[in-house]
Amino acid sequence: MIKRVFALRILAIETTERQGSIALWESGTLQYYHLLPAEDRSAATLAPEIKSVCAKQGWALGDIDRFAVTTGPGSFTGLRVGIVTTKTLGYALSKEVVGINTLDAIAIQSSHTGELDVVMDAQRNEVFSRRYLLKNGKLPKALNEVCIIDDQQWAEQLPRGIKVTGPVLKKLKNTLPAHVQIEAEVNWAPRAESVAHLAATASPIDSPLKLMPEYFRKSAAEEKLAHTNNPNPSNQT
Repeated sequence: MIKRVFALRILAIETTERQGSIALWESGTLQYYHLLPAEDRSAATLAPEIKSVCAKQGWALGDIDRFAVTTGPGSFTGLRVGIVTTKTLGYALSKEVVGINTLDAIAIQSSHTGELDVVMDAQRNEVFSRRYLLKNGKLPKALNEVCIIDDQQWAEQLPRGIKVTGPVLKKLKNTLPAHVQIEAEVNWAPRAESVAHLAATASPIDSPLKLMPEYFRKSAAEEKLAHTNNPNPSNQT
């Protein structure tokens, strides 16, 4: 059975996709769930949304025991917004902070039993991918590290009987082999309630200031700068 922490009040934030969310979690169950305005991802707009959600539930920020957030992969902008906000709250209120891998949060949303591949868009016709083993009543078990792979190569190597999920399926679902099962679309994108669920049994970071995003690759601007500074790395000795 899944171990639950019942006395913990958790506020979870998910901002890696175009429409983020906030969840309040207590006594092993979701207490409140709120979708953020689509396309509006900034620390300035997230803070009042958090205050509003807590007020509707009758919670003061000081009553929250743990703050949780997805740390990547995901949108560079979205990750920064969620992590800066969570880090600030944890530090200012002297509360616990937990970072959750975005693919892990998506995996727990599936009711599948067996192997599950979770994928997100890595741009440039590539995906972030991680495979899990799901068993009824247990948290998903990651079978490998997060990898970046060509999206068509990923689709071609999927074994028979596997199920796939993730927001990038919006553009890839019609290219998948016939033997691949596809998770219900409602579960493709990460939700803050899933972040809270995983955070309830996760170990907090020893200092909120150590909470950092996991981009898993350099941004396009960083790669362009690196190429400008070193256009012919193969010519180096």
